[in-house]
Amino acid sequence: MRTSLRKTARVWLLSSLVLLGACATGPGVSAPDYPALYTAADDQNLFARYAPVFLVENHQAAYNRIGTARAKVQEDGREDHYIDPGQATFYVRKQTFTTAKGIYTNLIYRVHFAEIPGGWTPFYLGAGRNVGLLVVVTLDPLNQPLLYTTVHTCGCYLAFIPTSRLAPDAFSHGWDKVRQSVYGESLPGFLDLNMPAAETKRFMVVLRDGTHRVKDIRLAEPKDLRATPVHTAELMPLGALKALPLENGRTTSFYETAGDRRGYVKGSYKVRERWLMGWWALDWRVGEDKVFGAGKTDGINFYTSLKPWARDASDMRDFAAFLNYWGWQF
Repeated sequence: MRTSLRKTARVWLLSSLVLLGACATGPGVSAPDYPALYTAADDQNLFARYAPVFLVENHQAAYNRIGTARAKVQEDGREDHYIDPGQATFYVRKQTFTTAKGIYTNLIYRVHFAEIPGGWTPFYLGAGRNVGLLVVVTLDPLNQPLLYTTVHTCGCYLAFIPTSRLAPDAFSHGWDKVRQSVYGESLPGFLDLNMPAAETKRFMVVLRDGTHRVKDIRLAEPKDLRATPVHTAELMPLGALKALPLENGRTTSFYETAGDRRGYVKGSYKVRERWLMGWWALDWRVGEDKVFGAGKTDGINFYTSLKPWARDASDMRDFAAFLNYWGWQF
């Protein structure tokens, strides 16, 4: 009996892992029509200077558009929290962290989408509402970019892109500077900021249709930014998500503030991930989008490893410890 149960568990685990790999990104097809660019308003501040340019696929689908968090009161008195795809916003925060080697600055960019569609063809594992993505730009004391970090606001699909400004001894051991595989997506392992005319190029993040997975990262030529429709995003403090305006001058948080979902994005339920992954990841809320706190005492654990025993060590809120866990020697 025990042998049978163990075999059943292994089958379920292998099936879930296969499903995770197959359904997280969809088939590797060529880019759909109607791409569009999102870029920050050119107001010359540090956030605008280093803001990523997002190239989204299939822009005519509302769920692929970078939006703005909104809230309204419905007729029954309940609040509805949603992403408005008609206006783009980059939510930003500046933080510093310290290691034995020095003091570094993180520029944090958070963007949200109305949903990952929940149909059956294609089948998206992460289907759900109010989903988001983080891009963290790590700068040295001279404000030179050392490392780009991307991760979904559930803590999923973490990727690192070091630059030529990063000291060789800071790289994760055995790091491949050519390519890296991130749960089915093939991304570059390095960005050369010393190449000719690099100062005229913009850091670009290419997002896949439907899942909003990061499918490519590159330095974009100025001509690339003129060849595609451009949408200008407003820059707003990350803290604005905790005070969305309602009628009569009231405000409400984009995150739950009480109960067992405290710290999670309102309306972000990942039913498929819960049933297919939650049992072996030992997290009933795996895949649900959440607040990214400013430190270990702010919000809930923003873990980036599915290993239950590594949740504290892989928590991005302590960025120095987080980097150390993943092998980066800052």
